[in-house]
Amino acid sequence: MNALLKTAARALLGDYAIYFVYRLDKDAAPAPAPPGHGKFSFEFVDEASARASVDPLIQSQIEYVGAGAWAFACRDGARVVGLCFYWAGDRYRRRNFWPLADDEAKLVQLVTLPEMRGRGIAGDLIGWSSRAMFDQGFRQLFARIWHSNKPSWRAFERAHWKRAALVVEISPLKRARPVRIRIGRRPSGRTD
Repeated sequence: MNALLKTAARALLGDYAIYFVYRLDKDAAPAPAPPGHGKFSFEFVDEASARASVDPLIQSQIEYVGAGAWAFACRDGARVVGLCFYWAGDRYRRRNFWPLADDEAKLVQLVTLPEMRGRGIAGDLIGWSSRAMFDQGFRQLFARIWHSNKPSWRAFERAHWKRAALVVEISPLKRARPVRIRIGRRPSGRTD
């Protein structure tokens, strides 16, 4: 019955996407604390760092660097074991899932090597990079997380990000441009 219902829903509503939007405000961010793992270090990185990695997952993230992007790494010694990327300005406008003001950025990608997962690296990397982005002059940060990705929810919540909205996209009757429904609103009363 469940499979039949899913098939009928997909035929009527088309492809779908369901995301939670998480937010961290500079004024509400906790005081800086050292990452929880003395073994790991955190830093800004550039394209050369991703290219120099021996890990294909890390190398595959090169598309996220460039103008309008900020890249951060977690290192285990010399090895990059996690990366996250924020976009703002014109770079982000091409994606434009969640409208941003000039002093806002969106965390668009976060990866941790599979063998390093479960060690708190993602949460520490999110926390460290958030503080670094605030130091760059950003006032508010956003991220979207697939509705069922519980490890990502936990990592963002561990870094003190808060759930701000639920966004549902559907393409009824194979419509070319999806219909986007937001449940929740932008902070400061903005609804853009």
